[in-house]
Amino acid sequence: MTSDGAVRFFDEPDRPLSTGEFSRRSRLSLKALRLYDRLGLLRPAVVDPGNGYRTYHVSQLFTARLIVTLRRLDMPLPEIADVLAAPGSEALDRVEAYWERVERRVAVQRQIVAQLRPALSAPGRFAALPIATRDIAEQVLLTEQRHVYLDELPWIRVASARLLDAAGRFGGPTGPRMVIFHGDVTTDSDGPVEVCVPVAAPPGDPHETAWRIEPAHRVACTPVTRAQFEVPTILSIYDAMHQWVDARYVEAGAAREIYQIGIDPDTAAADDVVCEIAIPIEWRAATAPLGPALQRQTRPRSGPGRGRR
Repeated sequence: MTSDGAVRFFDEPDRPLSTGEFSRRSRLSLKALRLYDRLGLLRPAVVDPGNGYRTYHVSQLFTARLIVTLRRLDMPLPEIADVLAAPGSEALDRVEAYWERVERRVAVQRQIVAQLRPALSAPGRFAALPIATRDIAEQVLLTEQRHVYLDELPWIRVASARLLDAAGRFGGPTGPRMVIFHGDVTTDSDGPVEVCVPVAAPPGDPHETAWRIEPAHRVACTPVTRAQFEVPTILSIYDAMHQWVDARYVEAGAAREIYQIGIDPDTAAADDVVCEIAIPIEWRAATAPLGPALQRQTRPRSGPGRGRR
């Protein structure tokens, strides 16, 4: 690289190149060169004002080949522009930051593919979905709540371990842990998600562990086996649950998963029940139309994008 920032290839002088020769040597099509000129990524060194003929220089081949390489990483053109404009090592920092985001996305996608395998190999496992209703008594819940995206759902396991450990200091859990989805969890939506463990009485020190009272309520619920636990089957179960509730009741709270004590979803057998999907419900007046206030209670639909426990 010379003092003016131009890149020299071996001992080749920085001579002009026709558009055709520059296209061949840079491996950029004429159409791509016109696009990059229009976007300001790679402008010709000279444009003849009379005939519009464009001329490039040898020193521009580095930039052209860098664009080609970054496009092979599927880097969007606006981010390529940022890389080209960055001074010194900052350009490398931007490339590495982009690639870290790609790797995080691919990790999530790899997990989704792994989850699809058992679901697609055993379709139709809930043709007759057993939905029941039951009353749940008031509970004292140790709780952690956080906004998390799909790739951050492993936080649930960490939070569950913390709360179960805390429950041990207060006499132990009095029932199964719950994961409540107060909003959708996807790559674009972050819940929030609440992890809860029931205990007999509130902690003596409220600053040690967060807690709340869960009022008595009724839920519609259905068991979920390990084979049904992943996408897309689990999402279809959520859809069926919401439809079943809508036809009979008003949703009175966020959907939640109530986990079986002593069952680890990661190691359970395909037919083991690992949790229940439960939706708090209220009676709907038989003769009254569903007004705007009650309609709002049925939305938004909460549920996981999965990422598992």
